[in-house]
Amino acid sequence: MDKYHNVMETLVIEKLDEVWATLDCCKCQRCRNDIIAYALNQMMPKYVVTEEGALYARVSALSAEYELEIIKAIANALRMITEHPNHTLAY
Repeated sequence: MDKYHNVMETLVIEKLDEVWATLDCCKCQRCRNDIIAYALNQMMPKYVVTEEGALYARVSALSAEYELEIIKAIANALRMITEHPNHTLAY
């Protein structure tokens, strides 16, 4: 790893990917990115600079507490972006 990385970004994207097809929302890339950004802004970042640090952070994030935090942040983001999309496309 050449620089720093926010492991929470990876975890939010992975969790969103798990449920993306079942969500009742606009599926455009703009809305997806807005959901990810909104969710991440609600969470404490987990920055790492090594692969070992990334692995440790991912293992820690497997706890029920982190799982719930990620799901809650995505749900809040989904509600907010669905109610206030940043485009005029209908879905």
